[in-house]
Amino acid sequence: MRVSRGPNWRVSQLPQEADALEIDSRVDHSAPPRPRLPRRTALTRAAVLAGSLAITTQSAHAQEAATNEEEPVPPDPDAPSADGPAMEVVPVGPIGVEPFAGFGFGMQAHMYYQDVPTVARLVSDAGFGWIKQQVRWSDVEPKKGAPDWSQIDLIVDGATKGGLKILFSVVTAPAWSRADGHVDGPPDDPKAFGTFLTALATRYLGKVHAYEVWNEQNFSREWGGGKINAGQYVELLAIAHAALKAVDPNVVVIAGALTPTGYNDVTIAVDDVLYLQQMYAYKDGLLKSVCDAIGAHAGGFNNPPDDGPTKKSVPSTTFKGHPSFYFRRIEGLREIMVLSGDSEKGMWITEFGWSTLNKARGYEYGADNSEADQAKYLVRAFQIGREVGWISAMFVWNLNFQMIVPDTDEKWPFGIVKKDGSPRPAYTALKQLPKT
Repeated sequence: MRVSRGPNWRVSQLPQEADALEIDSRVDHSAPPRPRLPRRTALTRAAVLAGSLAITTQSAHAQEAATNEEEPVPPDPDAPSADGPAMEVVPVGPIGVEPFAGFGFGMQAHMYYQDVPTVARLVSDAGFGWIKQQVRWSDVEPKKGAPDWSQIDLIVDGATKGGLKILFSVVTAPAWSRADGHVDGPPDDPKAFGTFLTALATRYLGKVHAYEVWNEQNFSREWGGGKINAGQYVELLAIAHAALKAVDPNVVVIAGALTPTGYNDVTIAVDDVLYLQQMYAYKDGLLKSVCDAIGAHAGGFNNPPDDGPTKKSVPSTTFKGHPSFYFRRIEGLREIMVLSGDSEKGMWITEFGWSTLNKARGYEYGADNSEADQAKYLVRAFQIGREVGWISAMFVWNLNFQMIVPDTDEKWPFGIVKKDGSPRPAYTALKQLPKT
């Protein structure tokens, strides 16, 4: 495994703030070995019906032959049974997921090259039912037409056997799909993304329950380093939605979560509320018909989840004043959904969390949050999510990155289990949180 800088948490700022806009880190993955897991074979209803029908028709013909003392004739599969006309045998194809309803408790984990059953057990032992994994298209299909599914096979198999529902966040086009060869943006031809998603959803039909289409596309680094464009993203989302729903109509398709930047420069970042407005404005609200949910990232920095620009309950002085610095930023996103006539749609918070003391430059604010604060804030955030009624699922950022990255990496202090897998106070508190 190689780890490079990439996309999960940003230290964002307004121009008047003293803190620097920080470009954060990504876990990248080297090309895996190619062991293959056997595909699951579904036992179809047709096979059962066919077996019982053959027994019924054979019995009927045997009785007739004994009565007439004539040579028995081969059974006719279309002949009526003793109880009436023959049942029509209708082949049943592969079965997708059940529609999701209720509230999802989730954790984002890193499962590549890990002991997946152990990671899945950490999630389920805490009473959580969902696990999220980022899937980098560029890593899976570095060569066009030759995807390597080996690591994802292991991840899906382990999470499924652990009784978890799976959310895949699918990002980063391969170099072969972009003229500039840069992999952190969308493909030049959005249809290529649809082709990949069709293959992904088909392979894991009935096992992956939700797909998040891209990640933080209001941040230039996630959009190819070029100008940020909400309309281009909606077009990509439309192709992804069609591809995924054609394979399984019940999977949840989530519009890629936006990062709360508090910054407006199309070459760097666009404020998440403004960007969501632009998404809804594009083609008279096309967005409403090409996703099942709106994704969001809710940061808290060094602020409790109930605080906001007009409420300060802690003594820290940085990251104050702008709505982007608070968990309740999600209320601004929700307001845009309502004003756009999309209030029936739910919001999925696909990343949220609080840092603690750390060694990463730009994340010094984590020193303001004790481990007890982190635990208390995460629990309260889930309580808020349940209370508001329009949030469908929430995913803690993150479960196990302390087992993956060094303590100088900004992802490290967000983790809720230690390097050896033992719980931090946040994990214990979340385990104790009532889930029903």
